[in-house]
Amino acid sequence: MARLDNILKYEFFHAEDFISDTFFLEWVTSPSNREYSAFWNKLVEIYPDKGVEIEIAKDILLNTCQGQGLNPLEEEELWRKINKSLLS
Repeated sequence: MARLDNILKYEFFHAEDFISDTFFLEWVTSPSNREYSAFWNKLVEIYPDKGVEIEIAKDILLNTCQGQGLNPLEEEELWRKINKSLLS
């Protein structure tokens, strides 16, 4: 089951933070993994406001992975946010 100390690191995450998180990426690309799903469901239970951020991040990743992608301005903005989050 999800360890609380692992969940706590996500308290201040936003969509762009989730997109750059390896564990989040693993979950999005392995939606049938029950352990991953249990973790993210518990996270949303503890931090209900993260549900929207998680859905935004999932939508961006899934649309990008399915070739629907972002328009160039959206892609540039996303990369700016990702790079900013990596540098902070």
